[in-house]
Amino acid sequence: MLYHVIASQTTAQSREPIAELDHVYRETTAAWRARMNHEQEHIDMLADSLQNAVVSSQTLLELMTQQQKQSQVQPEASADNAPTPAALAAASTCMSDYGLSMGMKSMAVSTPESGSSFDDDDSEEFADATDEFYDAVTSAVSLTPSVAPSTAMSLHRSTAMEADETAESQAKEDETTELPAKEEDTAAKESTKDLTALSGYPESAHVRTELPEITRGGPSLNLWSIIRGAIGKDLSKVSVPVFFNEPTSFLQRFTEDMEYCDMLEIATMLPRSADCMLFVAGFAMSNYASTFGHIAKPFNLLLGETFEYVCHDKHYCALSEQVKHYPLISACWVEGKNYVYHADTNIKSKFNSGSLTVVPTGVCHVELKLPLAFLDHDDKKNAGAACQLPCINEAEGYFTEHYTWNKLTTNVNGIMIANFWIEHVGDLDVLNHHSGDCTKITFMQLGWTGCNKFKVTGEALDHQGNKVYDIAGDWTSKLVACPVDTTGSATQEAKTIKHPSHMDDTVSIDDAVKYAASNSIQVPRTSFVLWKINDCQTKNNTYNLTTYAISLNDKPAELVRYLCLTDSCFCPNQHAMETGEYKLAYTRKSQLENKQQVTCCCCEQGELKA
Repeated sequence: MLYHVIASQTTAQSREPIAELDHVYRETTAAWRARMNHEQEHIDMLADSLQNAVVSSQTLLELMTQQQKQSQVQPEASADNAPTPAALAAASTCMSDYGLSMGMKSMAVSTPESGSSFDDDDSEEFADATDEFYDAVTSAVSLTPSVAPSTAMSLHRSTAMEADETAESQAKEDETTELPAKEEDTAAKESTKDLTALSGYPESAHVRTELPEITRGGPSLNLWSIIRGAIGKDLSKVSVPVFFNEPTSFLQRFTEDMEYCDMLEIATMLPRSADCMLFVAGFAMSNYASTFGHIAKPFNLLLGETFEYVCHDKHYCALSEQVKHYPLISACWVEGKNYVYHADTNIKSKFNSGSLTVVPTGVCHVELKLPLAFLDHDDKKNAGAACQLPCINEAEGYFTEHYTWNKLTTNVNGIMIANFWIEHVGDLDVLNHHSGDCTKITFMQLGWTGCNKFKVTGEALDHQGNKVYDIAGDWTSKLVACPVDTTGSATQEAKTIKHPSHMDDTVSIDDAVKYAASNSIQVPRTSFVLWKINDCQTKNNTYNLTTYAISLNDKPAELVRYLCLTDSCFCPNQHAMETGEYKLAYTRKSQLENKQQVTCCCCEQGELKA
């Protein structure tokens, strides 16, 4: 009887745990079944894409074979309808110099029947541009170390300025014979010249905000050949089709970091070290805002290629250069009125089945020029011993604070299912080498349930490790900071700090330092908007470029004579992409890459003459 009671009690006690285990088992089974169905849908979609790609490739091969057979059977055609055998031989020799096969030549130099979107004159024009651009870059690289490509830019501008001075002197001689109205026009033109530190670089009358309209469809894509040839490889060494490209270069993408340079100008007007540190960290995070929906790959760079950009309304000049080919290393230097930003990066990218991983290595530096009066602020007096003594310039009345941080790893997901989205992962650690303050902003990784997408959190610490600010938001819209000594939170309604409009009126370091000293800003002790994305001022474009990015590849006629011939703005494949000439862009891209490969091989073997 006792055993029966014990057995009954044990059964009753086991019934509830068994029911819970059964419930967990059913939920787990359902979750895995849903996940397997989801993965099967992805596989089916990929299979359909690969099948369509194979069918398209077979159709194209059949069409090319048929055209070749017709050209062999067809009698000698007139010069207006088909190329002569001599022309074909010349084209074959020319294209073989670039390492291209006859199949690619058929695409690049197609007959009117093949539906080519550009004529012979355009092809010759771009061919000349390709040779001119490549020769300019290689000639700059072949200069002696004392005359580097960056120096060549200065020499080129000096020559252009001398030509302008000669033209001006000639104009002044002719002025005496002109009517008084002409004198008024000349005076008006002289009054519009930029007499700031950026003199010699003519101010563009118009900065474009739109790309040329593209009416034709996008570039074709053979997904299977890309997957087969790119898995596990460094994409800097793989020639990918222009389907993955946008009409910019890596140097221009490098310069996009300066879109929110206003945050650096605000930082130079903050007496408190912790506040200054916070805005520099906000600027570092803002570098990733332009990548939202902007996932295409910039064109690879030639060794010695340069890019120069001057922003007159913000008074800064940006110079960048490709300084090494393998590994790909680029350097950038930006000088503003009261700050200097410089960085070097070695970008490595790999395609791993379903995603593209971009790992930049290198350090970003910001040097702020702050008024000497800020050294007497209570915050800096009570900070204790400095980690690094500031660089003081007594003559111009400022001292320099140095900040550094590293770039984040970037993943481009959804490639296998043609549903691209970008994700930045890791900690962005910004350090003030003078005070020892630091800020950590964490880019959160997407969870299985879809949470944390685009989310960032962070904290700002003083030199003793005490938390000063909490940071929250997302890198696609805005970032909010909240002081820890308040009762609010980073998620409540936040105030906005406006950029001082008169700061843009200062045109020199002396003016900027004096203005910052007399118009210092006090950060509110409640939640405030640290950074907010700029409003899109353009209608949707094919490549999802921001307004700032669209202006980078612009080449106004009045600037052409001042730009170095190695500038990315002269790269013909980028301008072909802007106008939708995808076949032409791929042809020019292949020509430049193949020429550079040959040049690098000759350099390694010691066959290239200095």
